[in-house]
Amino acid sequence: MYRQLLAVDLPTVARVTVAQATDISEARQRVRAAAGQYESSVEVLFPVIAPTFAYQHLEGMNQNASGTLVSTSFYNLLPAVTLQWIVNPGRVYYDIVAARRRLQASRQHQQAVELDTLRLTAEQYYDLVLAQAKVAVAQQAVAQAEEALRLTARRLRAGTALASDESRARASLAGRRQDLLTAVNGFYQASVALTETLHLDPTVTLVPGAREIAQTTLVREDLPVEQALAIAVRYRPDLQSARTLLAAVKADKGAVSWGALGPQLQAAYTLGGIRTDVGGQVFGPRQQQKASASGGFALGLSTFGQVKTAGANVRIAAIDIERRLDRLGAQIVSAQQSSATSAMLIPIAQEQVQAAEDALRKAQANVNAGTMLLLDVLQAEDEVDGARLRYVQAIAQYNKSQVKLLAALGLLDVTALTPATEHAAPVIGSEDGGEKTNRESGHRIVGPGDSDFGPR
Repeated sequence: MYRQLLAVDLPTVARVTVAQATDISEARQRVRAAAGQYESSVEVLFPVIAPTFAYQHLEGMNQNASGTLVSTSFYNLLPAVTLQWIVNPGRVYYDIVAARRRLQASRQHQQAVELDTLRLTAEQYYDLVLAQAKVAVAQQAVAQAEEALRLTARRLRAGTALASDESRARASLAGRRQDLLTAVNGFYQASVALTETLHLDPTVTLVPGAREIAQTTLVREDLPVEQALAIAVRYRPDLQSARTLLAAVKADKGAVSWGALGPQLQAAYTLGGIRTDVGGQVFGPRQQQKASASGGFALGLSTFGQVKTAGANVRIAAIDIERRLDRLGAQIVSAQQSSATSAMLIPIAQEQVQAAEDALRKAQANVNAGTMLLLDVLQAEDEVDGARLRYVQAIAQYNKSQVKLLAALGLLDVTALTPATEHAAPVIGSEDGGEKTNRESGHRIVGPGDSDFGPR
């Protein structure tokens, strides 16, 4: 299923994302394209140099200055260099403004793509961690089912169990093996999804290198929605990009209006020469200089349609900002609700783990006392594994919701995804205005083949 295993952690995933994710690389190239368009709009202000070399030959009848026709035979050579300047000042100004705004918007869009890609990779990493835990639980369940089948078969030979008990044990083992295959496939699918985002070889299986998953708080849990919206409006790069594009579209409307109503100025200066050969006589070369300047207007009925289109584009850009604001509010409320729900699930799941572990200890003590069967212990171990998996799942969902919320606020970056052992990640919206380190739960998960997972 794979060529090699590669251990990764969340900070490494974040750094690789910024370095080589295809979406981010494409956004960077769009910035370069916008920079080229801006440079082109500025360079329109400068004159154009047009060198020319013309050859002319005339044989036969030609019209002279008085209008009569005469027989002639000659050729001319006309080398020249023309300096030409044609510009509509108003249109050029608004074109430069629009191009500069689009360059700024493309840079903000690049930041938005980086933020969204980081959010996606962080979620995929936690999905990979959770898939790894599910594989461990499924493997432990298979081992317990195999042990239960072995004990049932021994009891059947001893005459203390029925054949139906053995059949049920085999059916249970077959079901657990199916669950294991499903869990392994889910693990590989999670790895493939992450490699695609990171632009890596999908045949390389990514395995979470960290042995623990910590509950990490990035945004204060009681942050008011109004304050969260204010932070997002200030820092979300996609909102900044939309507002900048609105300014660019308004400049486009000004360029259309000035292109139709503003004067167009032209100036040209040509320096060249002329050489003529007629009737065996050669004249020249002689210097020629030509200069011209003009100004005028070009009005057409198409102007009204162009202005109407530009006005509609302005309104479309404004509607896009409103849609983004509505979507932003929904994202913040959804992430906060998910975070709050997961935060309430974590202590309940921890309580379930403690109760299941206590039940397991009592079952083991009763087995040692001869008052319970080993099958009861295996069932208690299965309940402990399930409780630990729910605990890990609650932490993973909490961390994912915190990443989503921080991304919705526009503040997600590589440093925010660095654990407290490497970087003290700030808790956004902390009342003291300072920084709070991430909270670590002290619980761990393991990969395939390691049955010792869950809280220490």
